[in-house]
Amino acid sequence: MKSRLLLTGLAAVVLTACGGGGGDSAAPSATPQATSNISGTVAVGAALPAINVTAKCARGSGTATTAADGTFKVSIADAVRPCVLSVAAPDGSTLHSVVPAGSASDIVANITPLTELITAALAQGSTAQFATLDAASQARLTEANLATALALVKQLLSGSIDLGNLNPIKDPLVAATSGQAGNALDQLLDKLAARLAAARTSVGDLSAAVGANGNVAGKLQPGAETCNVMKTAGEFFVAGQGGFSRVRYDTATAQLSTLDSLGNVTAKSPFMPYQGEACRYIATGNGVVNDVMVSRSGLALMRNLSTWQLPALMVPAQQLSMSELAGKWNAVGFERAAPGQAFYPTRGTFTINASGQFTAGADCAGVSTTCSPWAQADLPVLTQNAHGDYTLTDPSGTAPVAAFKDTDGTVVAVVSSANGLIIATKQVVRPMPTVGSTNAYWDVVTYQNLSAVMAEESTVIQSVDTLAGSYTRKRVSDGRVDTWTQNSPSIGLRYRAGDNLSRKGISLTLGTTGVGAMISLDNSLLFYDISVSRPQ
Repeated sequence: MKSRLLLTGLAAVVLTACGGGGGDSAAPSATPQATSNISGTVAVGAALPAINVTAKCARGSGTATTAADGTFKVSIADAVRPCVLSVAAPDGSTLHSVVPAGSASDIVANITPLTELITAALAQGSTAQFATLDAASQARLTEANLATALALVKQLLSGSIDLGNLNPIKDPLVAATSGQAGNALDQLLDKLAARLAAARTSVGDLSAAVGANGNVAGKLQPGAETCNVMKTAGEFFVAGQGGFSRVRYDTATAQLSTLDSLGNVTAKSPFMPYQGEACRYIATGNGVVNDVMVSRSGLALMRNLSTWQLPALMVPAQQLSMSELAGKWNAVGFERAAPGQAFYPTRGTFTINASGQFTAGADCAGVSTTCSPWAQADLPVLTQNAHGDYTLTDPSGTAPVAAFKDTDGTVVAVVSSANGLIIATKQVVRPMPTVGSTNAYWDVVTYQNLSAVMAEESTVIQSVDTLAGSYTRKRVSDGRVDTWTQNSPSIGLRYRAGDNLSRKGISLTLGTTGVGAMISLDNSLLFYDISVSRPQ
């Protein structure tokens, strides 16, 4: 909750700096100086010598090359701040730092993985957006915003890296070299590098998580050798027709531990890597065997191999505030009216306010854009539980809900009960894909009687029609070409018209999580299709 308030505060400051309007507002003005001298140290724990440093200011730019100890100095005549600094690190990543608006002639701006995270917090997204340093970007780069961004990074890293009172951009940085040890700030860079290595993740991934105010703590947990998103001591909610539970994964013992409401372990079961495939596991326990497919985000699909049952989703446990769930959502599900009856695809929309109250909802049929609104008396309410899961309550009863926020800001919710599974995400305009882009994925199709088929597929985008908002995609295994219409029948969905090779359906893509769900609209063969992107 605190980190979200910090982010909200940052947004408010940014809007104030922009005059409360759009990106056309004037950036803060500054007095040109005869020469601005920007100095600092480039390091990732060890000093980075012979690295080119680029500084781009609101007016003026300059470059420098780091010395053996990583230090540099860029002098820019008649510069007007703010400025953004960047370096290309040896691992291929780009690290950024900033100099806020002001008039001092001598400024310190170190460039490290920590300054990259602070820049991401300032950007509220990708640090690449500062490349042009347009008016909107300049408006963000104030001392007040920088202080708020630093506080946010400290909060997001708490429990992993303790920055204390240090300012990674402005404080003295003595980087380790063969002839000298690093100072306290440099040692924090060493600690961050060690956490990234153990988590099998990168500064770029962590920067994306900070920019989206996402699950930074989860990103820094140690990862499994066969799947870097599976973290030691990582907790998940398992939501499916078979129930709702909280589990903890241990890479060292290759086990899932089931937890009670107090966090005590009530059972342990093997969770073994699938031979020859990364991010795929076999989970066994209580006579049940599950095939588990893990996406790039940590969201995972569990397919029960022992009995016919709806698949379950493993959702990384997070503590999201109610305000992060507020907004308008799309949902697709596979539900039945009562036990013993057939399952049918369902689709709906709903709106939640920051208190968890549903303020609107509607059931949608086929490709129609006109949906049937829910009665006011039937609108549910969402309440948060102690461990980060939720309870959905309406006149018919209650259902457990797991919610997840990915590093790109995508928010996902999974609602499970004995009579169905619903997957939902906030409505976001889906961009058109790029011709030639590929995707490899696991695909589990569940039919009305809960029989299921699983396949490993891959696709390539063949053509894009931006005017029509459609694209064609070829399935590699058999050459089948499908045509999809993006953001149809509503924002965030995509529609496939049926033909003699494919079924008519609507798909819900969960941002860049690597997970998607599709419902069939073909009454001759109704199904629920969940796909999970495979490592490529």
